[in-house]
Amino acid sequence: MQALLTKDTPVGAVLPEVACQFTLAHFKRSDESTIHTDEEAARKEGLSAPVATGPQVAALIFRQLRASFGAGWIEGGRCELTFRRPVRVDDFCVARGVVTANVDVGGTRRVECDVWIENAAGDKVIVGRASAPVDA
Repeated sequence: MQALLTKDTPVGAVLPEVACQFTLAHFKRSDESTIHTDEEAARKEGLSAPVATGPQVAALIFRQLRASFGAGWIEGGRCELTFRRPVRVDDFCVARGVVTANVDVGGTRRVECDVWIENAAGDKVIVGRASAPVDA
């Protein structure tokens, strides 16, 4: 996969967006009854509806970073995420990001980014920072 980001990518460059309309089918596994798959189980835990599993939502950011950095993401990518609020199993979410730095680290050029996921209401449900080595 060809990387979109290079050593010449300017600060402020926007990463490609990755979006998903989640549905209960994304989280359903056989006949289990959890806060991720069952209305009643979610209500018992004080939730208004079933909530998505964090790793499946965060995967939107990882897909975005793979598209942005190509092999650099696989070979040396780093990411720190904070899960700020739950995502409902029927939410529409978009991974967004912006380049914040383009620096040399020990002879390797790394592009650093702020990344986040927004739900349909515009709330940042996951936020973080990511970086990876780049070529050319």
